[in-house]
Amino acid sequence: MNLAKDLQRYIVENNLFTKNHQILVAISGGVDSVVLGHLLCELGYNIGVIHCHFGLRAEADKEAEFVENLANTWQVPFYFRQFNTAEFAEKAGVSIQMAARQLRYNFFEQIRKQESYNYIATAHHLNDSLETAIFNFTKGTGIAGLRGILAKNGYIVRPLLFATKQQIREYAQSHHLQWLEDSSNATDDYTRNFIRHQVVPRLEEINPNFLQNFAETAQRLYSVEKVWQEKLQQIAQEYLQVNADIWKLQFSSKVDVVILHHFLEKLGFSFRQCQDIYCSKQVGTEFFSASHWLVRDRTAWVAVPMHYHENELTIWQLQENDILQTLYFTLQSKILEVKHFAIPQNHSQAYFDAQKLEFPLRVRVWREGDIFQPLGMRGKKKISDLLVDCKIPKNLKKRIFVVESGKEIIYVAGLRSSEFAKITENTQKICVLSFNDKIGIIEQS
Repeated sequence: MNLAKDLQRYIVENNLFTKNHQILVAISGGVDSVVLGHLLCELGYNIGVIHCHFGLRAEADKEAEFVENLANTWQVPFYFRQFNTAEFAEKAGVSIQMAARQLRYNFFEQIRKQESYNYIATAHHLNDSLETAIFNFTKGTGIAGLRGILAKNGYIVRPLLFATKQQIREYAQSHHLQWLEDSSNATDDYTRNFIRHQVVPRLEEINPNFLQNFAETAQRLYSVEKVWQEKLQQIAQEYLQVNADIWKLQFSSKVDVVILHHFLEKLGFSFRQCQDIYCSKQVGTEFFSASHWLVRDRTAWVAVPMHYHENELTIWQLQENDILQTLYFTLQSKILEVKHFAIPQNHSQAYFDAQKLEFPLRVRVWREGDIFQPLGMRGKKKISDLLVDCKIPKNLKKRIFVVESGKEIIYVAGLRSSEFAKITENTQKICVLSFNDKIGIIEQS
């Protein structure tokens, strides 16, 4: 095997980058990254070397010095940063491994932008991809999890993904390269190391060609994934509506539980929850993830952030010829002479006899027990009943607002105005309330 030749072919076949690009290469000091850096230099690519010191192991100082010497030997730029990873992990509430990952890739991206590099190259190889797939499989995953690591993901490229660990080591030995061994790789304390040392060797006992078979399977799965993604995009365009932070997926025979989970997992719902959501037929049934509140409505599943579950206690005031801007809506009042005005039929605007109103008007979230007299009706009506009539989903009802003049509700914003202070033949000045629903509740009703 000619690793340099195979690397060049892999770069071209996967459209990773060209020799006109600037490549920032992540070098840890281990054999994989040393070989990657050496190969790219030998092939004439324009590279820079970047290294992170996480302050977690005794040999980290030695590694940083070693990588800097490599960059000097290759006569390429060197970028370095030391982190207090344990402190960052504690403050962020994440594991040490997750903290190191966040710090590493944030630093990489900062230098990429700052120094005008086109791509960041990491030394992930075929064994890494296999271990990732097995790890994902144990947790439960879809096509993307089973096909392993992508060769190109945004600005991140993995040029060695075609090569096995053994091939990389053989190249390093044949070219008399020096590298450092990471002591943490020898222990089975980490799940990935256990997979590497205990699981993969057993699978290779079943089939010595297991690793190469996985490479072929991963390639087929990647092709299937592209078809699957195209189908999901078509379904999203036809049935999914996302307006501000309101999420709505229409019922369709094209949407099965797997497709439902694809969309809902981004909102924190597990596959098991999605099975329950999909099977539930009762309108108004509620489901909760850590971040979202979902309701099965009449024609769709509707999800909103959890803060929609909280009741809004704010009371806003609106003066004459005023405009009120909130996170959820815009409400504007204008006073006009009656002789210059004709009333259109539009619930996004409400019209009142300005002289019968008590300013400032009050604006708040509706409450259970609220009643008003809808324009054109003789009797009173509960606002809760109006919301049912207007088919407002259960988890959106707490984002319906009312406007009060004194103690009277004069307008259920965007839905219905009241008989109170209605325009008559004696009206001289009209108050126009114009309501704009920023989060799309009224449009979806």
